[in-house]
Amino acid sequence: MSRWNRMLAAGALIAATALTPVASAFAADKPADDAGARVIADFLSAYLGKAALPTIKITPSGSSYLVSVDLAAVTQTLKGAGIVYDPVTLQFKVAQQDDGGWRVEADKVPPISGAVTPPAGQPGGKANVRVETTNLTQSALIDPKLGWLAWTRGGADKVSLTERGPGVEEFIEFGGLKFDGSTKTGASGLTTTVNETLNSLNFVMDADPKGVDPATGGPRKPVHVSAQGGAGAVDVSLAHFQPAALLDAWRFAVAHPTRADYARDFEALKPILTALTADHLTASESLKLDKLDVMTEVGPVAIEGATVAVGLVNNGAATGVSQHFAARSIKLPEGLAPAIYAPVIPTSFEIGFNAHGFDVEGAVQEWLADAKLAGDGPPLSEADRAKVSAKFARSRPVVIDIQPSRIEGPSLDLAFQGQVTIDQSKPVGSITITLRNFDKTTKAVEGLGENAAQKLTPVMVMAKGLSKPGPDGALVWVCSLGADHVMKVNGLPLGKAPF
Repeated sequence: MSRWNRMLAAGALIAATALTPVASAFAADKPADDAGARVIADFLSAYLGKAALPTIKITPSGSSYLVSVDLAAVTQTLKGAGIVYDPVTLQFKVAQQDDGGWRVEADKVPPISGAVTPPAGQPGGKANVRVETTNLTQSALIDPKLGWLAWTRGGADKVSLTERGPGVEEFIEFGGLKFDGSTKTGASGLTTTVNETLNSLNFVMDADPKGVDPATGGPRKPVHVSAQGGAGAVDVSLAHFQPAALLDAWRFAVAHPTRADYARDFEALKPILTALTADHLTASESLKLDKLDVMTEVGPVAIEGATVAVGLVNNGAATGVSQHFAARSIKLPEGLAPAIYAPVIPTSFEIGFNAHGFDVEGAVQEWLADAKLAGDGPPLSEADRAKVSAKFARSRPVVIDIQPSRIEGPSLDLAFQGQVTIDQSKPVGSITITLRNFDKTTKAVEGLGENAAQKLTPVMVMAKGLSKPGPDGALVWVCSLGADHVMKVNGLPLGKAPF
């Protein structure tokens, strides 16, 4: 259920905060009048949909407009994806500036609740979600010349998300949240960055495996997990993009709330999706926490300097994704693992990779050529789904770059990097492994106990025999898999049988 919960949570936060532009220090506000109110009404009707129109209220007041709208009506188009919000009135203060910009402000957002149901065939059941903010302030500026947000900033004492689903209850709270974002123009399009900081993070999860899946066998016990984090930062970037394609797709979606609507105007949808997928944008998000304590049944796991980063590059047939994970320090509680394993248990790590060679644009074009939206059957036949999948990945090599990575412990210092190319499901490539302080690691293995030592010592001896000397006394293994699909270590084949 986690990805569906994230979708609902993100939707709630976007609905609650995205329409909140930032004040300009230089432009003056124009007097509010009926003409300005009509501009706002036309804008909202284009981007919120017909269902929202009866709930929209726009009241000129001095140099600003008081705007209110019902969230449930705004999000009617999400019902088809199983996402439903409860009715709640969102209120904003809007002002038109004499330089053409529109400033939007909000000083509070009421609690937002809703439910998400995964599609048929997906695991899990209906989950109820609630988002609450305390002392939220935010503002933003929409620049018509950009057709996008010029900048945004704000903060909240607390932002919390509660989820309750079959067998699962989760609570996450961010304290002392502040955010600041801006947009810059460039030859390749716009770049929007948003930087967030937080003072604290709290997380609690209770899960009953039998509640999640009544068919779960065995004596599996309920699980309780809690964590507390210190100061942290979230950085989000959307670069080299053209907002017109995204906004066209948004307007089309709200104007076509049902599948029948899409089927009726399918030809009009094709150029919109073509332009959207042809926009060669780059997106990235990273989360950094100074400290995170995770409670277990035997004590806290203390993590310092944690980083999680993900990225996406849409670049035709070279579209790719990347991930990076790191922790400067990991301390396990006594008793979580036998003391004899302490020398080889990682106390820090940094691991990253990126994969590219996916063709989103080609896959979308294949989908547009094959999809049948009339009726209520699957839009693609099994054969057509295979064609779309082939366009996406299987018709060209996918390259996985393993970025310089490292895992360290008291008696372990292991680094690796390399590249693997997957062509027609057949991998080729190489990975270079570097182990520093080999003798220290060997002694640690010998101390793991008689049974473990008997099994691992011969492996260590063989590994040393296959190694080559590296810098500072390290041992290096270059593991390669060529077109003959025989694994080689430093040029020596492992066995005679191909993999």
